[in-house]
Amino acid sequence: MIVLKESIDVNQTMASVFKYTSDFKNIQEWDPGVISSVKKQLGNPRVGSIYDLTLKFGPFRPKMTYVISEYSPYSKVILNGKGESFKATDTIAFVQTPVGTRIDYRADIQFSGLSNRMEYFFAPALKRSGKKAILGLKETLNHGSRFARKNTWFSSGSNIVDYMADHTFFFGMLMFSKLGYLMSRRFWAKNDEILYGKKVVITGGTSGIGRAAAIKLAEKKADLTIIARNEQKAVTVCQAIIAQTGNSHVDFLLADLGVMADIKQVAKHLIDRKKRIDVLINNAGALFNDRTETSEGFERTFATDLLGVFYLTQRLKDSFSKSGARIINVSSGGMYTQKIDVKDLQNTQQPYDGTKAYARAKRAIVILTELWAQQMSRAKVAVNAMHPGWVDTPGIETALPGFHSLVHSILRTPEQGADTIVWLAASKEAGKWSGKFWLDRRPHETIVFPKTTESEKERQALWVKLNRLTARF
Repeated sequence: MIVLKESIDVNQTMASVFKYTSDFKNIQEWDPGVISSVKKQLGNPRVGSIYDLTLKFGPFRPKMTYVISEYSPYSKVILNGKGESFKATDTIAFVQTPVGTRIDYRADIQFSGLSNRMEYFFAPALKRSGKKAILGLKETLNHGSRFARKNTWFSSGSNIVDYMADHTFFFGMLMFSKLGYLMSRRFWAKNDEILYGKKVVITGGTSGIGRAAAIKLAEKKADLTIIARNEQKAVTVCQAIIAQTGNSHVDFLLADLGVMADIKQVAKHLIDRKKRIDVLINNAGALFNDRTETSEGFERTFATDLLGVFYLTQRLKDSFSKSGARIINVSSGGMYTQKIDVKDLQNTQQPYDGTKAYARAKRAIVILTELWAQQMSRAKVAVNAMHPGWVDTPGIETALPGFHSLVHSILRTPEQGADTIVWLAASKEAGKWSGKFWLDRRPHETIVFPKTTESEKERQALWVKLNRLTARF
């Protein structure tokens, strides 16, 4: 349980202070965490009076209902509140002072279900917001004006949840888990847009997140092409998707996305179809624990997770729809931990670490996303990156068995990890954005640790080197 306690002195009589404060329809005037409060009965407040509140918690808009359980003019009022995953008891006591009234405010907040595990992380934010609310009440009672919301932590440049996810280690990690997904989804609008007639190309669509995304895109009636490496697996998956969704416009092309010659061939096939591409989803990726090279001499992590993504997108640039096309690059939250090393893109200068190599490649994907967004803005092509959170896939279990064993109980399902991919591909709202990095349908910062920031010179050097390495194909 989280307990908030605050006391304030105001220069008003007990009667006037009690009358104003005990009527919770006024709370939106002084609490910046409340968007609206509606009293459900006519007449003066009394035991049994009910108030429906809409709260503001970062990007979320949780609902709750308060009921007055004790109403003792002019000394005390107690309200019991209940939300979807929490409950609260607000006890407000009023004491006469020589110059006015002292208000002693106590809130007892208890979370339930999955949210109960996160009380420790919510507590500091809730205590800050509680203090802000009571100061707002004091300001309103003393000066008759609304609390200056523009100065509150809630409406600062970064909202509370996004800020905590991007700047606090433990909260950020929890937001990557299924707990973060379950928290976020409660406040989403339905993603019910249809992709009928839209050409969607997705890499790595035969397993894990890619397969989950492919199924959802087919359900939305997309004309879907999956780029896969294994023919038998591709045949099986396409047949299963068609049977499950009833959408017969699902096919595949074969390519090893770490081999530039394969990418060139598959891009040519797509171009020769003379059908505009509306959505390209660069999802394929892999984490290799040992350093190996492809048949073309590239380190495999670099080739699959970075160079191949760059080359496929560049080859298809002229095939995107003239307006409204979208490119979605799947990155990873691990990219927060690494800085690109333009002088060692192929991981030769240090002892090889597969996790770091993967994270560096995914960092570079975010940089490319921003560069492409700038370059394609005139063509009205939206280019965004996303990361799916921690997802329980065969790839993670194989590449990171220790991590998988430790956190498997809170890993997301592939469908949960794929949600933002599908939202970015189909949602009208998502089409308004470009150059952003998304988690659970929310844009997030790309730099958490200052030492991972690259210079403009390094960004341009990355672009030049990738162009040079693919120029011979």
